[in-house]
Amino acid sequence: MTTNATLRQLVLAATLCTAAVHAEEARVLRIQGKVLSSETLAGATLTVLQDGAAFTRMVQGLAQFQMDLPLGHEYRLSFERPGTIGKELLFDTRLPGDARPPKDLFFQFQVSLLAQPAEGAVRYDGPVGLIAFNDQEGDFGYEHLRTARLVPLTGPAAAPVKRARREAAPFVDPTMELAAWVETRRAETHP
Repeated sequence: MTTNATLRQLVLAATLCTAAVHAEEARVLRIQGKVLSSETLAGATLTVLQDGAAFTRMVQGLAQFQMDLPLGHEYRLSFERPGTIGKELLFDTRLPGDARPPKDLFFQFQVSLLAQPAEGAVRYDGPVGLIAFNDQEGDFGYEHLRTARLVPLTGPAAAPVKRARREAAPFVDPTMELAAWVETRRAETHP
């Protein structure tokens, strides 16, 4: 009888542990965003990659949107609209092992899409912001990535590099005496 009771307790404990693990896995970071632009948002898109693979894409409703990002992954959100400088945000939803944040995680943000300059189309060479869990705050926070630079969207094709082939001059002419060869080389290089 005690063996059956012990087995039941073990099964119950295993079930509860499994449920707790699945509950932790199901946790999400709910993001609420706004896309701002001086022009209409027609043609604007939001592409989301999860750990480098396609996750979702939105083509409407970007003025205000909401999305759930499951925890434990890295997300790259790319905001684009024809005629504007596209921007990327990096969301790192991985939590430190000892972090015990509140059950509901929420992050609000806005992205401004600025018009392309008249001088020529440009783009950022990487994400402009990082959103990650901050241990001191116990919540997600934003960090402006100042390493992202504006670079030309399409540059002129690089001209092929011309490489002139030179024949190697012999170091020592075997038919001459060494001293005579040195004098000849000096005369050639220092006229």
